[in-house]
Amino acid sequence: MEIVTSVGASHSSGADEQGDVSVKLVDITACKILVVDDEMLIRELIKAQLSSAGFSAIDVAEDGLDGVKKISDTKPDLVILDIQMPGMNGIDVLKKVRADPDFDDMPIIVETGHDDKAFRNEVLRAGATDIISKPIDFKLLRLRVRTHLEHRLLVLSLKTYQQRVEQELQAARSMQLQLLPRERDILSIKEKYGVKIDWHYQASSELSGDCWGIHPITDTKFGVFIVDFTGHGVGAAVNTFRLHTVMNDLQPDIESPARYLEKLNDQLIDLIPRGQFATINYSIIDVEQNMLTYASAGHTSPIIESSSMNEVFLGKPDGLPIGIKKSVKFEDHAVALDPGGFLFLYSDALIETPDEEAISLEDDGLLKLVCKTLSQSNEKRPLEVLLNDFYARSPALPSDDVTAIWVQR
Repeated sequence: MEIVTSVGASHSSGADEQGDVSVKLVDITACKILVVDDEMLIRELIKAQLSSAGFSAIDVAEDGLDGVKKISDTKPDLVILDIQMPGMNGIDVLKKVRADPDFDDMPIIVETGHDDKAFRNEVLRAGATDIISKPIDFKLLRLRVRTHLEHRLLVLSLKTYQQRVEQELQAARSMQLQLLPRERDILSIKEKYGVKIDWHYQASSELSGDCWGIHPITDTKFGVFIVDFTGHGVGAAVNTFRLHTVMNDLQPDIESPARYLEKLNDQLIDLIPRGQFATINYSIIDVEQNMLTYASAGHTSPIIESSSMNEVFLGKPDGLPIGIKKSVKFEDHAVALDPGGFLFLYSDALIETPDEEAISLEDDGLLKLVCKTLSQSNEKRPLEVLLNDFYARSPALPSDDVTAIWVQR
């Protein structure tokens, strides 16, 4: 069934504009129907009754074997099947047909003179969609045929629609993944600034509200950011495209991540719908001065190891999320980041996803997990170990997008 919905404006003299919604259903009388019955009189009666109701594509089969062959060859939209037939009876036909997944949802109306409950249950278990008693009430048969065909065609239409939506979502997901840093760009940053970078990105649905990026600023400085828009799915994903467009045109501030976030907020607030916002951490790493400067727009606390301070600690998550109001001021935070230290940025799924006892890690729990990971000094990829421990905590996958970036000096 093809369901066509059109929405437009109708105009009439002195009348307000109003939506015009129409639904067009394909005529079910063109559907293919197969009647399987060994009695010629009944076959012809059923065919005549359906023809009088307007159905034009009616075929017949003289027994079960002929019925199975015609079902396989012609793939009817609906079958009317007699149970008592010589050779292959109706139950055998049902089992044979239902064994083929191509005919899982093809309606089969069984006609039988049996009124025994156990027998009827056996017929339904074998795969019958409906049962009609003999002698046949042809008015009831016409009604059942119409009902099952309408249902079948509606299901087929919904499946087609679902496949189209899935294809479009997959295309959108592919486009969104292209917003993430390419491996060659990450490799270029690694080589130019002498750092190690590891990252993880897992969307909770086809589309995500998370994104991250990394880019050179000067010969000694590079920037790294992580973004988490409210929600996930189509709406959040569209916002990541809006953000990406703005960031491509907005030159980073060489000295102040805070000033950069202020400019980003003022440009983005006019592009995203009211009530939607994003948390962001934007960091600049200066490999010559061994300094990390970051600013936060309500994002999760960065986890930092400063070799000179000889400790691993939580950074500050201060700042109002971007997209709430204009002219917001953000604050820069400077931390020594000598060779050997690291910066760990992550989305809030890591601190909010509950374990089997419905307990979330929260900031302190994640910090302890990071320290546990670091204690395994033989590990070359701490982020991989950390995420393995994180995913092992919960019996189910997180309900939110997961993004994590580990930058090692």
